[in-house]
Amino acid sequence: MKKIYSTVLVSLLVLILAACGEDDTSSSSTDGDDDVIKIGSLHPLTGAQASEGQEMRDAIQLAIDEKNEDGGIDGKEIELVEGDSENNPEKGISEVQKMDKEGVVGIVGPYTTAVALSATQEAEKAGLPFIVDVGSADEITERGFDFTFRMQPPASMFPEGFLEYVQQLNEKFDEDLTTVINAHEDSDFGTGMSNVLEENAESAGIDLLETLPHAADTADLSSDINKIKAASPDIVTSSTYLNDGQLLIEEILDSGYEPKAIVGMASGAFSNSKFIEEKQDINQHIMDVNYAINRNNDLTEEVSEKYKENFDKGLGPNAALSYMGAVVLLEAIENADSTDRETVRDAIADINISDHILAQEDIYFDENGQNANAQPVVNQIIDGESKVVLPEEYKTEEAVYPLP
Repeated sequence: MKKIYSTVLVSLLVLILAACGEDDTSSSSTDGDDDVIKIGSLHPLTGAQASEGQEMRDAIQLAIDEKNEDGGIDGKEIELVEGDSENNPEKGISEVQKMDKEGVVGIVGPYTTAVALSATQEAEKAGLPFIVDVGSADEITERGFDFTFRMQPPASMFPEGFLEYVQQLNEKFDEDLTTVINAHEDSDFGTGMSNVLEENAESAGIDLLETLPHAADTADLSSDINKIKAASPDIVTSSTYLNDGQLLIEEILDSGYEPKAIVGMASGAFSNSKFIEEKQDINQHIMDVNYAINRNNDLTEEVSEKYKENFDKGLGPNAALSYMGAVVLLEAIENADSTDRETVRDAIADINISDHILAQEDIYFDENGQNANAQPVVNQIIDGESKVVLPEEYKTEEAVYPLP
């Protein structure tokens, strides 16, 4: 009797251990007989940045729909798992944990720097590939992480690009616009850009008169506008999200002050499709040093038309980065011929995509996981459309400079 009892006990222990082993495996891979491959989208779907987050989520869905229409990957359907960061770093962590348990192969997201820093750290702990579509801090790809890759240029490139492009515009149009005020939102995103601008302005021949930080959720910028009007700079520059960027322009115009140029640095407003299309009464000829869509590519037109048809809105640069981030992840899964996360991570590291919709050369990642050819260009809003005016290889329109 004791012998039988011992045998049963051992058998139960074996079954328990086996079950535990199966759970561990399921969180790191979706290999097996499942007919679905899951990928995650982590963006702010509610709150102040909801419109941007929803646009980016929809772009990822478009990439998935296209792949499914083409037969999926190895006959398996791709399914999107949505996560709402609420632009909250802690919520970003919990959403990564949930996606990990659901067995996603990789995640694309998250739009804001603060969430990018926390969410990628959690993904690294889980061994979960994370493609940052938008998230600007240089630090994101400077922590030695193996599973983090970034599509957009790092933050330091935007103020550096601003200083370089202003010089080029001054030379091209025989102007001397050199005095600048920077009004920026005060999180890691805007503050990081501001710091780089302050460090490099003087050596670039720019007189930075003042820096004016504000909360992204502010409803009143009148104090900053009074300072801008009193100083009367040639150029107003800013790094904002949509709502505060739009508010900045509205209050500048209401004040009666007319700067000679308004040039954003990775502005969440000036390169936002909603602002561009719906605020034509206030946005004509505003510039933004930011990433952009390559409008000189037939593929861009094709993807833009599908996005408009499916979601009844224009494809902006943020959504374009999300779309290409999803394309990278899907192609990596296909190239890996596996959904094992480490194998997919290696496939992302080896990827090279030459036919794409971004204003840059081939998409591939350096040893830090940074999209090596990512670059800022100068976008200018002209008659309700964002046009690239510099550099020459991606230009679709001649710049209007200074403001007429």
